[in-house]
Amino acid sequence: MPSLNVAYILLHFPYLTETFVAEEIRAVRSQGVNVHIISVLQPGPGPVQPLSEQLLPYTWYAPGLLTPSLWKAQLHFLLKSPRLYLNLLVTLLRQPYPRQPPILLAKRLVIFLKAVAVAHHLRDSEVHLLHTHFASLSGAAAGICARLLDLPFTVTVHAFDIFCRLKNELLRLVTDQAEHVIAISEYNRQHLIATRICAPQTVSVVHCGVDLTKLPVQGQMREEERSETDSLRILSVGSLLPKKGHIHLIAACHLLQQQGVDFICNIIGSGENEAVLRRYIQEYDLQDRVQILKYKPHPEIVAAYRQHDLFVLASTIAPDEDRDGIPVVLMEAAAMGMPIISTRVSGIPELIHHGQTGWLVPPGDPAALADAIVTVTADAELGVNLGRNVRNLVKAEFDVEKNARRLATLFGDIHYRWLTRR
Repeated sequence: MPSLNVAYILLHFPYLTETFVAEEIRAVRSQGVNVHIISVLQPGPGPVQPLSEQLLPYTWYAPGLLTPSLWKAQLHFLLKSPRLYLNLLVTLLRQPYPRQPPILLAKRLVIFLKAVAVAHHLRDSEVHLLHTHFASLSGAAAGICARLLDLPFTVTVHAFDIFCRLKNELLRLVTDQAEHVIAISEYNRQHLIATRICAPQTVSVVHCGVDLTKLPVQGQMREEERSETDSLRILSVGSLLPKKGHIHLIAACHLLQQQGVDFICNIIGSGENEAVLRRYIQEYDLQDRVQILKYKPHPEIVAAYRQHDLFVLASTIAPDEDRDGIPVVLMEAAAMGMPIISTRVSGIPELIHHGQTGWLVPPGDPAALADAIVTVTADAELGVNLGRNVRNLVKAEFDVEKNARRLATLFGDIHYRWLTRR
């Protein structure tokens, strides 16, 4: 049987904080699927994760706006299918504009032109199916390509593209056009069904996953191994955005300091909230206790897991209703066997079962977060058990190889159904 050819249509590749996409592509390729990576936009400046760098030979970048090939593509489809071409353009431009209409209009026009160029590039290929992540501009691009090429496309939806009222304006367009929708959590799936965005049979759950071979359980210093002079080492990893709740972790650290707990807390991440977070660290006089470290290449983050005793992610729901899905950093810390404290937000309880695979507190509650840190770290056996249990859960449900098999099977089924209907 010939191999399945799938084109991943991504907004930009590589992207520093989207390591889960590169891991998924690598794992899907290991299942015998030929994956072609299409980046609609050029990657931004900054370091490239090692795995993403390995995938660059399989990546094609859409031409720029001043490139003749982009305009040749427009002419090709305008002459071949003028009604379809114009309908796709008008449909995209007529979607809601919840913010900055002129900027959004310009972005959509650029994405449309580039998506047409991608379709022109793929027109003589043997691609069987298109896949994308996020029901946003990348999803719109995949939908345009799919219609122009008469191919099925699937989309994996995450969190901001579902919940953020300032960024989810293309959700219905993309999910209506997609042959199948993949949710990264059961929480998200139920929301899509309850809000009638998707029919139950059109949406499946495939968790993001982690490569367990890169995340061995080793090197964490458990409580029974510590000397009395050792400080508790707390780690949090995540973009410095309101939904990550770092401000509540800093407030919890202030309470720990008032209680006389000896600790250090490192927050690894970059983002728009950095200045605010640093100001709170100063106001709480935590400069010697709490540090914000710039986002690091993935091997250095893995090393950081080993160098800390406890992982905390104080996820919350942002004012614009944005929130986490099931953060990959929680899966990674879990795979390393770390005791984890997080919050009851979105799909997080699907990984962190309170008292069994970690500890959950209400979002936005620094006092509960501080109490949880004291509770989990005061009982050495509890921490070890939580770490062991969550590692086992990751192996069962969040192993990228297992989930890639599910994804490859889903791709094959969708391609078969598409051919049957044709």
